[in-house]
Amino acid sequence: MSTRVKPLLRKAGLTDYEANAYVMLLEKGALTAKQISYGAQIPYSKVYQTLNSLEKKGWIEVTRKRPSKYFPKSPETALKTAKAVIENEWLKMEKMVADELLPLYAKLKTKEKYDVWLLKGTLNIVSKFKEMAKDCRQEMLIALPFIKDEFIMDFYPLLNSFVGDNIQVRFMMLEGLNGNVYRTLSRIGEVRCRNKMFGGGAISDGKEVLLLFSDERGEISAIWSDHPGLAALAKDYFNYLWKESEQRTLKPATSLS
Repeated sequence: MSTRVKPLLRKAGLTDYEANAYVMLLEKGALTAKQISYGAQIPYSKVYQTLNSLEKKGWIEVTRKRPSKYFPKSPETALKTAKAVIENEWLKMEKMVADELLPLYAKLKTKEKYDVWLLKGTLNIVSKFKEMAKDCRQEMLIALPFIKDEFIMDFYPLLNSFVGDNIQVRFMMLEGLNGNVYRTLSRIGEVRCRNKMFGGGAISDGKEVLLLFSDERGEISAIWSDHPGLAALAKDYFNYLWKESEQRTLKPATSLS
């Protein structure tokens, strides 16, 4: 293992013993606990604790035969799991701190004007949507003409944080939505579909609005504003389309989560 990798594995949530065991499994393949203890220089008294922790964190798998053997998951899969855990913990911490400190900030802040921003580039648009989602306290309305599985995987921890927080979430999508995507969104909020959609966006608490549109070259841009009049207009239009949209009926299946 290179000297650069081990510190990065620690940042991803692994201890030194766990990093040594995981890298050894990548190099050698399936091994028993005794072989891992010897090869990765982990005291035998600590090897099962190390391997159980790695399994819980989603880095390895284990057969329940005797003797048990341990297999590494792909680094890509393991890192996605670690990222989701870290993001969930961060969201919980961020919400607790915000709930405590935002009221203090609100007492100091004097609103003189409302903002209207033009956002270009996927990174800037996604960043603004994440800010809106994190600040949301009551209702999030999301309309998207198309959506990919990868989008859900990236945003699932953030969107799933709404569950149990008494935040109402409604998704309006284009017909033909992937069944697994539909089921995953349905676990977070109500989903309805339309046969036509002209653009999309998001509305948070009826106070912030993010409107998506594309130019003649197909490049996506967005307008964000905290102007109450624009947010109210966007919400009214969303509700108008919502009434004419339909819910889908799907057979049970495993979701993307």
